[in-house]
Amino acid sequence: HAYLMSQTGARAAGDPAPIKFLERLPVKLRGAEIWAVEAEDHYLRLHTSKGQDLILLRLADAISELEGIEGAQVHRSWWVSRAAIADARRGDGRAVLTLQDGSEVPVSRTYAKLLREQNWI
Repeated sequence: HAYLMSQTGARAAGDPAPIKFLERLPVKLRGAEIWAVEAEDHYLRLHTSKGQDLILLRLADAISELEGIEGAQVHRSWWVSRAAIADARRGDGRAVLTLQDGSEVPVSRTYAKLLREQNWI
């Protein structure tokens, strides 16, 4: 996902803007697909196609930098890429998303209505 910039720094018309968050990936995760971002204390756990790692960043900042990847905040401590969802189920009032790596992500009631409207769950 690296986009080459001209010397003036301008992108060619029609090129998608680079996804700023990808620059934050630790070296071992570079080039990975981002599946989910989970807040843990002051850190974020990155769930990717190349494994997991922690970075120091607020979830709100990460979400704004993930602009350009189809995804959504599904819980106060989770953002999920739509492409990463392997399964979605609803039970006892709570929805749960299963990612491609088997991680289970809770969906809070706050976000469930929006996700249902968008046919995620």
